[in-house]
Order: sequence, then structure tokens, then C-alpha cells
Amino acid sequence: MEFKDLKFTENALGGFGSSTEINGYILSVQCGVFLYCTPRGDLSSVEDYSAFEVGIFDSKRNWATKEFIEVDDDVAGWQSRDDINKIIKKIENKTIK
Repeated sequence: MEFKDLKFTENALGGFGSSTEINGYILSVQCGVFLYCTPRGDLSSVEDYSAFEVGIFDSKRNWATKEFIEVDDDVAGWQSRDDINKIIKKIENKTIK
């Protein structure tokens, strides 16, 4: 799986979001005016964004972002498509305990 395979829908507050299950984890990729993305606005298409906010949850819906990305928060901002492809590979290769 790669970024291009993610399915985005419009968010209720504007922008777009994708929530995808991969190897028992949920990868959340979001973009919009209130999110850590580039540009930071409500645009007409996901293609108009160059960076996204990413969060990862385990199967119990607990935050798991820090297992895959070096961040001090539950979400990682300004992740490029290439960054997200690397994150997807890490999740796909993770051995579930």
C-alpha cells in the first residue's frame, strides 16, 4: 500500500481525511484549516496539499503514533507523501504482539 491508495473523504469541518486499517493499526491522514498540513486551509482537493497530519492508533484505539514516528505528540504534522509511504511500510512490517 502507498499514499496513492488511501481513500479520502471530506471532513465535517472542512478539509479531507483518510482512516485506513493496516496490519491491525489505524492510520489517520488529515488535511484542512485546523490541521498540521501544508497549506493550512480548506482546499478543493487532496491533491492541492503537499503535507499532512498523521496519527496512528492500535487495535484498541490507543495512540500508537510514537511507535512509528519520532514525535513528542500523538500526531505528526507536515508529513509528505514520501514520509507517509515510509510510515505505511513501517506499519506493514510491524510484528503484532
